[in-house]
Amino acid sequence: MTNLLSVSSVFTYIGYIFIAILVLLFMVLIHELGHYIAGKALKFKINEFSVGFGPKLLQKKRKNGELISLRAFPLGGYCAFEGENEDGKESPDAFNNQKPWKRLIVLFSGAFFNFLSAIIFSFILLLSSGYDLVEVKNVGDTSINAGILQSGDMIYGIEHNQIDFVNDDYISNLISDYLNDEYSAYEGDISTEYSFSKDNKTFYMVKTPMTFNVRRDGEYTSVEGYINTIYNDKGEYAGWSLMSTHEEDIAEFNIGNYKYSFWESVREAVPFTCKWAWKVLVIFGQLITGQLAITSLGGPVTTINMIANFTQQNLLVLLLPLIAVNLAVFNLLPIPALDGFQMIFVTIEWIRKKPIKRELVNMINNIGLFVLLGFVIVVDILQFVL
Repeated sequence: MTNLLSVSSVFTYIGYIFIAILVLLFMVLIHELGHYIAGKALKFKINEFSVGFGPKLLQKKRKNGELISLRAFPLGGYCAFEGENEDGKESPDAFNNQKPWKRLIVLFSGAFFNFLSAIIFSFILLLSSGYDLVEVKNVGDTSINAGILQSGDMIYGIEHNQIDFVNDDYISNLISDYLNDEYSAYEGDISTEYSFSKDNKTFYMVKTPMTFNVRRDGEYTSVEGYINTIYNDKGEYAGWSLMSTHEEDIAEFNIGNYKYSFWESVREAVPFTCKWAWKVLVIFGQLITGQLAITSLGGPVTTINMIANFTQQNLLVLLLPLIAVNLAVFNLLPIPALDGFQMIFVTIEWIRKKPIKRELVNMINNIGLFVLLGFVIVVDILQFVL
């Protein structure tokens, strides 16, 4: 029976991997559709629209000569314009014979479509499950915050420090930082406080005042509540709890993600997406400056594995906005083989009224593509060996 369950689990996870690949392909499709739709609107000639690289799995030729392809490796995709990698003097429809402003729009549209999709995914996330803000679900009569916090209170900050996921200022981090700063050590005889045992160690809980910044009945206010600070037997800070004892009892006190209303989700979807975009840039800056290790990154294999894990836990809705924003921001970076790099060359051409030699651009792009592919392979390997 155990072997049968193991085999069943393997096939189940393979199913989640398949879903993850479809999700990644869908994200790529959105990006390439941006290039395709902008190109069609601006009268560019398109030779092939492909999702994935490598050997073709499926291909259909349209009446206008365009090829629609599905290829073996879901590492990206492309929208191949006529004469995109050539000077294209023979054809007036060639990509490089189009006006620079048109090319910039086409190049930008892939990332723009990813960003638009991220806004839609953010709207769905905020409406369906919420993300960063916290709602009080229940306050029992035995709670240390009975008569202070109320069911339905939306907590948006602690001690006048607002929850902000961009800086990892989630409610748990804000509480921990505040207690570490203000109550890092117990003054007096800790043995007089309420104690409990865990892992053969003795801990103590001390009722500590704390200001909760809440929205109640549409009004923003602050309430003076409490939290239990946990110390070890030496009186050193060891954590915190919103419970009156160390036992978690949702009948006593329960919090969860604040689910935005429909119109709140509409209003907040764009700023929420912009915050994610800024967070991606912050992380990229940390990688450049060495504040963040390269092992924090993952390539397509790691991404697929992560999507599969989130799907298995019914948490895919949390991941979709981040993936879409990542694709948007990443493709606009000035890195060879990416749209942002191409946009720099087109802008230079527009300013100097003269194109840069196509051979030079192609050489840089090809080298950049190999380096980029090598990089994502390395970071994937590091995820599995470290």
